[in-house]
Amino acid sequence: MLRRNWLWLVLALAGCRSEPPMPDLFPPNVAGVWRRTGLANPPLSATPDPVPRSAVNRLQTATYEGPGKLEARAYELDSSAVALDLVQRWRPSADTVFFYRGRFFVVVKWDQAERKSLEAFVRELESRLPKEQAS
Repeated sequence: MLRRNWLWLVLALAGCRSEPPMPDLFPPNVAGVWRRTGLANPPLSATPDPVPRSAVNRLQTATYEGPGKLEARAYELDSSAVALDLVQRWRPSADTVFFYRGRFFVVVKWDQAERKSLEAFVRELESRLPKEQAS
């Protein structure tokens, strides 16, 4: 009887396990000149990007204003291999940059942004992404 109770306790605790929180990728201010104006965790069906939905664990978006306007979308994927594949197959488009680090794939799209401040935004955002954990 005691063994059965322990088994139920272990199963119950395993079921209570939750995903770790999304890293704080989009702070209120970035690079000293970009101010966040919006932050969301939209459903995957709302994304304009050709990212395989089955490989996405979470999506977070943020909008910023500063020397221009920009929108950043961060996808937390199943693996770094999926992120690398996306970067290799992604089609470049005007006023858009994309990159990955570990399991995260990020797309930044801007409207009339000043180049140096945009580069600073991307550099800081990239530095906030967690490094890939060794398995």
